[in-house]
Amino acid sequence: MSREEKRKVLLQAASEALMEYGPHKTTLDDIARRAGMSKTSLYYYFRDKNEIVRAIIQGYTEQLIDLMKQAAASKKSAEDRMFALIEARSRFLAEKTRHAPREVIQEFRSLEGVFETEKELYLRAHLDLVRGILEDGVSRGEMRPLDNLELISLVLISSMFGCDRTFAFYDRPDRMMEAMKQMNRIFFTGLRNDSGAPPAAFGQTPESGRAPEAKTPHGRRAS
Repeated sequence: MSREEKRKVLLQAASEALMEYGPHKTTLDDIARRAGMSKTSLYYYFRDKNEIVRAIIQGYTEQLIDLMKQAAASKKSAEDRMFALIEARSRFLAEKTRHAPREVIQEFRSLEGVFETEKELYLRAHLDLVRGILEDGVSRGEMRPLDNLELISLVLISSMFGCDRTFAFYDRPDRMMEAMKQMNRIFFTGLRNDSGAPPAAFGQTPESGRAPEAKTPHGRRAS
């Protein structure tokens, strides 16, 4: 195998071990054993366990964002595009965590401070996607012009993140998905442009809805 192929095997083995034992209990020996490598061989690819976890997070984030983009692109209206994004995201996360014990998932949540950079990139990628859908909805005249697109995008993203834990542990994912669909419908009903007038009729464009002072949940400016 090439170096890149061995690296992928190692990351897959690490992902399986982390989901079974949790990030705190998983050792480099566990990862090496699953990957069929010696522990010393791991250092050829990564400096330590945190670097392995970081690479896994980055890989999953890239997969998730690509999946959400594809899902959103398959629909036309802003409401349908947003729900397609929400559904694809929820099913992806449920699939990745379906074999993980509850305490393991909780352990991963406790690592947010360690991987702050990755979390900020994760949030930024979601913000760009959600805001893009909302801006497109305004430009098409589906939604009324908004004064604070950035903040509204953050609120919608926060509601998605807040549903993650429930979706992972709830034993009726179909009912949970239906509830999220209703949540999305309520959200867009409140933003609907019932007059049918284009944005220009209000003297406003999607770009003028930018809210430069909006901050992420960590208090940082989402720029």
